[in-house]
Amino acid sequence: GKCYRLYTEHAFKTEMMPMSVPEIQRANLGNTVLQLKAMGVNDIIHFDFMDPPPIQTLVNAMETLYSLGALDEEGLLTRMGRRMAEFPLDPTLSKVLLAAVDLSC
Repeated sequence: GKCYRLYTEHAFKTEMMPMSVPEIQRANLGNTVLQLKAMGVNDIIHFDFMDPPPIQTLVNAMETLYSLGALDEEGLLTRMGRRMAEFPLDPTLSKVLLAAVDLSC
């Protein structure tokens, strides 16, 4: 087979990292946290991730879920959060769909 690279050899040697950063360390974790909570994993911070994301990223995801009404004050899944977890979407979009139903849109 053939491999076509769309960068120069100089860029490969000087600008690129030897390995890419794992997806879980650079992505929005809102849906991941929501799914883990739905599966009964309540201690997300100490969960045994293969490549652990930064703790601040997990905290931000939990704050977002709290503001959407998916988590209560103790960080536990609410009834709304359980409904949101049924959608394979970003939690914000899940909330929009559920709100649309509630508002008969």
